[in-house]
Amino acid sequence: MVVSQAIERSKLQLPILKVRPGAVVEAVFGEVGPIWFGVHWIGNRQVLCGATQTQDCPLCGLTAGRVIGMTLVGCRLQGASRAFLLEVSPLAFSSLESRCRFSGLNLCDGVLCEVSRPRARGCLRIEPREAVGLGEQWLDAERRLVGGWAVLYGLPLPTLEETFTQFQERVASVIQARARVAEARPST
Repeated sequence: MVVSQAIERSKLQLPILKVRPGAVVEAVFGEVGPIWFGVHWIGNRQVLCGATQTQDCPLCGLTAGRVIGMTLVGCRLQGASRAFLLEVSPLAFSSLESRCRFSGLNLCDGVLCEVSRPRARGCLRIEPREAVGLGEQWLDAERRLVGGWAVLYGLPLPTLEETFTQFQERVASVIQARARVAEARPST
């Protein structure tokens, strides 16, 4: 049982695409994502915000939270296409959607974009270039995105029949418990 869970986690683990200041990366954006969630910086690390519709987050009283999104992108590395997780701000993703609409492109069809970061603490700039279609890596993309996000933050894996909303409701108690631990020991 434990071995099969470890194998499943390793299958869903995706690398994070890091865009260095001044660099330009070509990535294909597709129909899934981003997953929007809140985070707090506590002790030089990100901790998920434990706020739900019925409960307050204990960390919100200590430090301001921010909303970020995690989306699935495809990049070509050494001739092969590979899936990555990309952290985006609401501003960067909204700008991408507006540029796609203005250019007559549809993210559901797959759009090749140039992703850059103008300065070290600057927002990503995502420029759509052309429609490219979605390849095999996009099969079961929503499950891969949610599973990759869960593995990244050490959460239980989603089940096959769960929607993202159901998954969030199921792991809310885990996120709340971690927020309480981080509140008790903010420097660790």
